Amino acid sequence: MTSEHRHHTSGSLRLAVGLAASAGFVDAFIYTKVTPVFVANMSGNLVRLGISGGVHDWRAAAAGVVAIGSFLLGAVVATTHLDSHVRGERLPDPIGLLIAESVMLLALAGVVSLAHVEYSGTIQPIDFVVVMLGAAAMGNQAIALRRVGQVAVSTTYGTGAVVRLGEKIALSFRRAPRPDDARRRVTIAVLGAVLASYVAGAAAAAALSGGAVLLLLPSVVPLIAATLLLRRLPGRD
Repeated sequence: MTSEHRHHTSGSLRLAVGLAASAGFVDAFIYTKVTPVFVANMSGNLVRLGISGGVHDWRAAAAGVVAIGSFLLGAVVATTHLDSHVRGERLPDPIGLLIAESVMLLALAGVVSLAHVEYSGTIQPIDFVVVMLGAAAMGNQAIALRRVGQVAVSTTYGTGAVVRLGEKIALSFRRAPRPDDARRRVTIAVLGAVLASYVAGAAAAAALSGGAVLLLLPSVVPLIAATLLLRRLPGRD
């Protein structure tokens, strides 16, 4: 295992499913109830950034830059936190990252509520704050969980997972040789569950009516996860 892989935290499938659902929820909430910008799906933002630049919609382009930059910042800070553990000869611990994500999502709910943010197809000044908080939280989450067992996962975007899922399905149909075929089936099941959870979270956010109070739902998920992980630490019952 390379030194960089030492920073990749591993967790249960239930944790991955919960975080993916919360990411999909936040992404869809902001996109459908605040402004059409993704805070978890950076692939979509890159395309929108190019389109905005092409049609000279500089405010929309700026929102895309803020989303991508904030997501990147969240990932950088989260990785720095884990690196401090690795340098101290400890296992990378995602508990602090999960708590930080919960705090950022609660702050996001507070901004949406106190500023009375409503949907607008045109980026409003307050929307930049919403996008910044949401994207930073999702960048943080992207680092908080990188594997389920030996299966690499992402809880905040799905393009890579769809590619890997297609690869594994094709090789399974062709019965391509593999020393451990069971792992291929596990990979398909894990990636499928995480992707389905992300979509389900997005669907829930789009279907539910309500304002900032809805953001309390995804903010609770990382807090519950952190609490459960904390209880499993050595020396605790």
